[in-house]
Amino acid sequence: MAPKIGAKLNFAEILKSLSKTLKRWEWRHLTLYGKIQVVKTFVKPKFMFRASVISLPKIIIKPVVSTIYSFFWKGQDKIKHLALISDYKNGGLRMSHIQTIIDTQRIIRLRKYTEDYISPWKQILIHS
Repeated sequence: MAPKIGAKLNFAEILKSLSKTLKRWEWRHLTLYGKIQVVKTFVKPKFMFRASVISLPKIIIKPVVSTIYSFFWKGQDKIKHLALISDYKNGGLRMSHIQTIIDTQRIIRLRKYTEDYISPWKQILIHS
């Protein structure tokens, strides 16, 4: 199934911006911990701002994840993604898992929608 044109258009620019941001950090020869911190600080917020509002198919998320991991390894992956996203006590590096973050934000948004208070953003959803 092809992604919606709107999702492609919304994320084409953000993907370009993420790549540009990561290229600025490549020459610094950061450690893996440093690279993870760069992704958490500069890349994740840019992506998650739009991802929190727009529903994304996995085909849109895949290039973002690919861009991030190519920043880590400059080529083929050296360790499994699970090793990066696991907690320190499990031998991981606590890298953010993009799909999990998106799913979590959707659940939080749904929970806030079902809470018993009146808000303008809820009214927009009710009348759409």
